[in-house]
Amino acid sequence: MYDKPPPKRGPRPPKRDAAPRAKEQNVYHHPDAQIKAPEKAPRYTPASAPERSSPWNRPEGGPPSRATSPRPSGDRPPNRYQGSSDRPASEPRGDRPASRYQGSAERPAAAPRGDRPYAAARPERARPDSSRDTRSERPAYAPRPAPIEAVPEPGIDEHEVHAQRKRELRIYGRAACLAVADDRFEAIRKLYVTRQRARELAPLLARLAAARVGFNEVEEADLERLTASQHHEGVACDILRKEQPTLAELLSSLAHQDGPVCLVALDGVGNPHNFGAILRSAAHFGARAVLIPEDSTLTLAGAVYRVAEGAAERVAVVRFPDLAALEGYDLDLIAMTGQGERSLYRDPLPARSIVLFGAEGAGLSPASLKKADARYAIPGSGRVDSLNVAQSVAVVLGEWWREVKA
Repeated sequence: MYDKPPPKRGPRPPKRDAAPRAKEQNVYHHPDAQIKAPEKAPRYTPASAPERSSPWNRPEGGPPSRATSPRPSGDRPPNRYQGSSDRPASEPRGDRPASRYQGSAERPAAAPRGDRPYAAARPERARPDSSRDTRSERPAYAPRPAPIEAVPEPGIDEHEVHAQRKRELRIYGRAACLAVADDRFEAIRKLYVTRQRARELAPLLARLAAARVGFNEVEEADLERLTASQHHEGVACDILRKEQPTLAELLSSLAHQDGPVCLVALDGVGNPHNFGAILRSAAHFGARAVLIPEDSTLTLAGAVYRVAEGAAERVAVVRFPDLAALEGYDLDLIAMTGQGERSLYRDPLPARSIVLFGAEGAGLSPASLKKADARYAIPGSGRVDSLNVAQSVAVVLGEWWREVKA
């Protein structure tokens, strides 16, 4: 193949002279702005008389008049009354007629308000009588309204409602609520449960629905508010209080029964958690009842039910007036003290006995120790003074249960 020769280039065209650029200006000029503005009148100087005079520097002979001023006046027509006394007093503006009372004293007085055509649209305001002072007639203070007394509905006795509320009790805790459902299902009035616990208690909820007993699914915070405790275990219920026997009824029924019997008597114990633990130990080791003084602050509250884990439903709680009321029955009164002459592990407890426990620290009073038939002590290492009252009850009842079952 033959190499092609490079193409021939023609001569370059001659350069054209660039058009002269106009001088750049920062201000845009409209084409109509080519009209020259009229020249300004020269300023006044003492050498030459000004075209326009100044009141502060008048030349000799006086300033020229406006009529002879070379300053253009535009399109404004000259005043036809300039320098003349033939100007009329006033000229009407537009089509508005001149007032017929102008410059005259014949103007009539203003019409009264009642005779005006639109006076009825604005009613007259009653002005207060300034001669009457009403402040002295007001009381020094506004009396409070009398409280509205609640009117009871017909057919409802308020005393009966109050007594009904006193018979009710709110308990909480899984074991406590299940114990009431097993032993006294008819005593349940309402149940509150969380969503997590509702799955476990589904059979109980079905029983409540069949019996037309209300139950609510609530949140954890609501259940804490209802029970005033964080240890509610996800369930609470309102129940009727269990009817407890009197001391005479209890001792009379035990006198006609043969076999071992153990009762727990408390003197000075006031902690509800210890009370719940004592009930739990009493139910576990077969004690028939727990006796408390009549003036004791202990009561079967919701915290006691929770700690007792269902034992509060299965152990009777009976109040006694004094230790003298416990005498006369076929039961030995045993006092537990750290200075007892008998040892719990050496000397066996009577099969039918009432075991008396005192508060921590102070223990039993000398009068209570004097009335006891025997005084027992729990032997130990001696590294601590004593056990907790709930622990002492558990140890003593455990030893009694071992002896009677041996």
